[in-house]
Amino acid sequence: MMSGNLSKDHTFIHSTFLQTATGKGIAGACVWAAIAITCHQIYQYLRYYSNPAEQRWIVRILFIVPVYAFESWLSLLFFSHDNYYVYFNAVRDCYEGFVIYNFLSLCYEYLGGEGNIMSEIRGKPIRASWATGSFCLAGQSYNIGFLRFCKQGTLQFCIIKPLMSFIVILLQFLSLYEDGNWSPGNAYIYVTLIYNLSISVALYALFLFYFAT
Repeated sequence: MMSGNLSKDHTFIHSTFLQTATGKGIAGACVWAAIAITCHQIYQYLRYYSNPAEQRWIVRILFIVPVYAFESWLSLLFFSHDNYYVYFNAVRDCYEGFVIYNFLSLCYEYLGGEGNIMSEIRGKPIRASWATGSFCLAGQSYNIGFLRFCKQGTLQFCIIKPLMSFIVILLQFLSLYEDGNWSPGNAYIYVTLIYNLSISVALYALFLFYFAT
């Protein structure tokens, strides 16, 4: 009982500190430091733009740091305003989906493009293993269908992530969504399940792609 009260007190103190000017100031300093460092890295890439085919993807991926940092800070600043964080999260989620697409594109670029990847792995037997989760592919060989699954499995997250963000905004407007409420009558549990299923498929597809190449 005492440990439960201590946990609640710690959570209360933690959340209260974050709402103070000191807490917001420290968070702001970290945010702007992260933005400054990342913007310098982006500037360096653009200044020495010697390999556009790869650097354009890298720059787009790096922009996730300012987007995430600034969105998190805004959510903290408007912590007392109900539901504001949902709108900030929607912007973040849209860019996160875009970053996943750019990451996959960068991987393809590093490996010489889809045609080169296919010529390297086509016909090779898939090493089925329980450890890698590829046991269901026993007896099969790498082909264009396998590569297409890896791409589609990853890119579905790029669609699901931003789409669910806008659905959450709509559900919140209809008073059907409350963050952290696991009640079956609340949409939070279903949104969380869809999110987790989508990211699991995307990570599994990326893992299979890595394992193959």
